[in-house]
Amino acid sequence: MKNKIFLILIYCLSYKFASARTETQMRVCEPIKIQMCSRMGYNLTSLPNLIGHDYQTDVDLTLQTFSPLISYGCSAQLSFFLCATYLPMCSEKIGGVIGPCRSLCEAVRARCHPVLTSFGFQWPNSLNCSRFPKDNNHENMCMEGPGEPTLDLPPTNIKPSQSSCKYLFKSHLYVRLSRNNKCTPLCEADILFESNEKQIAWLFIGSWSFAALLISSIALLCLILSDVSWDRSLLPLVCVHCLSSLSWGIRILAGRNNTSCGYDNQFPGISLLLNDGHIATSPCSSTFLLRYYFGMCAASWVAIFCYRWNFLIKQHMAEVLNGQPSGIIKGFRNGRFLQFCAFGLPLIQTVFVLWMKLVDADELLGTCYVGNQSDKALLSLVAIPILIYWTIGTGYLLTGYLTKKSLPNFHLTAYLNSLGSFLLIYNILTVFILLSLFFIFGNRESWLMINLDGLQQQQPTAPLWLYMLHPFLELLLAVLTAAWAIGPRLRAGFCRTEVKQPSYKQPPTVSSYQQNASYQSICVPPNSMISLTTPAKIYKYPNPHYSSSSSRACRSSFRRETIL
Repeated sequence: MKNKIFLILIYCLSYKFASARTETQMRVCEPIKIQMCSRMGYNLTSLPNLIGHDYQTDVDLTLQTFSPLISYGCSAQLSFFLCATYLPMCSEKIGGVIGPCRSLCEAVRARCHPVLTSFGFQWPNSLNCSRFPKDNNHENMCMEGPGEPTLDLPPTNIKPSQSSCKYLFKSHLYVRLSRNNKCTPLCEADILFESNEKQIAWLFIGSWSFAALLISSIALLCLILSDVSWDRSLLPLVCVHCLSSLSWGIRILAGRNNTSCGYDNQFPGISLLLNDGHIATSPCSSTFLLRYYFGMCAASWVAIFCYRWNFLIKQHMAEVLNGQPSGIIKGFRNGRFLQFCAFGLPLIQTVFVLWMKLVDADELLGTCYVGNQSDKALLSLVAIPILIYWTIGTGYLLTGYLTKKSLPNFHLTAYLNSLGSFLLIYNILTVFILLSLFFIFGNRESWLMINLDGLQQQQPTAPLWLYMLHPFLELLLAVLTAAWAIGPRLRAGFCRTEVKQPSYKQPPTVSSYQQNASYQSICVPPNSMISLTTPAKIYKYPNPHYSSSSSRACRSSFRRETIL
């Protein structure tokens, strides 16, 4: 039985090699008869081609469909790429045919795909770049193409090493702009991420953006319609998170290319990924203003809420210890100054970014922000401001917690416990945002530039999850804030603001003992057992004009009750 299986395997392998050899021998080189491909540096081809055409007449009809795109001039290598794909080079010394390399396909696709998209067409599946060889070597031979013309001559004061984009890993997907001497990626360039990774990332972030915008809008309406004062304490934070989430809605409506891509006068007809404020489009500017300004406002408001939580703990402790409100309440009357800081400081940052023209687009998600292509802008205008706001807020949280622990028998109210837990979770999630920003700042240069270290064979790649972490946590914080704000409303009814107090009915009959009894108002500490140990009935003090010092001491931490 084993001998039969061994013979069958030998037969199958022999048949496979014989078939491959027969196919190689059957390929016959023939002259190129199509005029468009007659001056491409070679004059022999072999059919069937890489797409599957068997006759040059079929190839000629297919190439004629690309005539408008060739006339448009989106890429100087488009004709060579099409001819290398549909009429690959054939040589009698080589058994197979030689088609285009993947780098040539990516360069042409990055320049011409935006043009096709603007006319309502997509890049053909038959020209998928993943089907072509990645490198030209002895195992897989391919043609790299003549390259794009160097029309972007640098100024004379630029060093030779900086005169082009050759130091970048995929330099064929960049053009250098002479007005700012920056290497700008092409609109559809797959530099750090492939097209399928971009689709997965946008599907995930787009779903979260829709959820964040919906929940934030519901919470905002509930807080506006609420008439309870402490319920509106989270209104500014919910509002800025809702407006920040709105930027993703603009990105969905405008589309990827309309938001993140534009044209420069130096390269008319070539769509570029936006890297400064000179060619920023309206959707790009809108998404940047909403996400950056209101995102920074959210960070500043959290720091203010941490200060407010710390202040309320000290005030509550003073009331419990002294039996009356202390003068510390005067320290929180600078609410307008804090509101000016919460909205004014991010405004100064936003104006500075616009003045310096540092708005750039993201390759992965197709949105406009700060620091997507500039490491200095990412550090100085995104990471460091968030770190400062986080440090201030965390400092107030820590000092408030230590103040609470200084009294062993001191217990916070339910509102202060809830607010403190919310701020703690918010600041913990902010830590992960900071870690992702600093990690990208420290490693992006190694992902983009050519690896010159001979000991490392493979170019390091950027992790997809790391670039998705910052926008995901932003949207998660918006959902968390909205849920925390409308949580009490859901328990009491959808957007209900009135809570009915329990009514105490007067007994129908009054005994002679109760008629002659005298009533006394006392101050009962929280969680006191006096109402359970006293046999008499307890009623709420009915006199609204009671204004003695003992009444003021009972308003906050104690409950006034009248006992018999």
